[in-house]
Amino acid sequence: MNFFIPDIIVEVTGACNRSCVGCYAPNVVSKEGAVALYEKQPQLFIGIGAINNAFNNIGGYSNVIAIRGGEPSLHPKLPILLKIASTKGRSVFLETHGRWLLPESVAQYQQLIRYIQEDRIIVKISFDKMHGLGKEELRKMTDFLESNGIDYRIAITEFSLVDHLHTRSLCLWVSDEKIIFQQKAKDKEDLVRPSIGTINIRGEVQRTLTHRFVDEHLRVALA
Repeated sequence: MNFFIPDIIVEVTGACNRSCVGCYAPNVVSKEGAVALYEKQPQLFIGIGAINNAFNNIGGYSNVIAIRGGEPSLHPKLPILLKIASTKGRSVFLETHGRWLLPESVAQYQQLIRYIQEDRIIVKISFDKMHGLGKEELRKMTDFLESNGIDYRIAITEFSLVDHLHTRSLCLWVSDEKIIFQQKAKDKEDLVRPSIGTINIRGEVQRTLTHRFVDEHLRVALA
């Protein structure tokens, strides 16, 4: 069984366009377009300078870097962020719900796709009860990734091994080496602890477990 513990987690945005039941992260949920949201609430997104400074503060070269959110695909500058991360780590994983990879959406992400291909980014898609991704949707995503030569992993986050195996049985076309088992967090002590630290959307480096925050003025629902 494969597990996933990155050396560095980069939280590139505190925004998400889905509201998954059981999500531990208090993200700002918005259906607004990525560019409009970025212009309206730039404090929800890590800046290019901030991520560069954070990596400089950490120093050295890492084995595994995980790019997370919120939903990273909402960051209009995600291709540049991936380019930066690819110079700092041996393997860079883009953790996503993956809906932007579906046929009806992927055309508007061609620049992102090109950067993912060029920098050999590994796309890590969440497939479990919490994220609510359908089997046929996942199949379309993996077909697209494979046809474009993009490596990927399917992350199954469940409370128990029994639940994991049930979810695993829904995507048997995916080889075992591409499946990651993640224990669903019951409290903050269960969250992933990156070996080096977490870079939050302010560009702050935290040496402890993954931390999420949303400032009080960001708790207001976005139009």
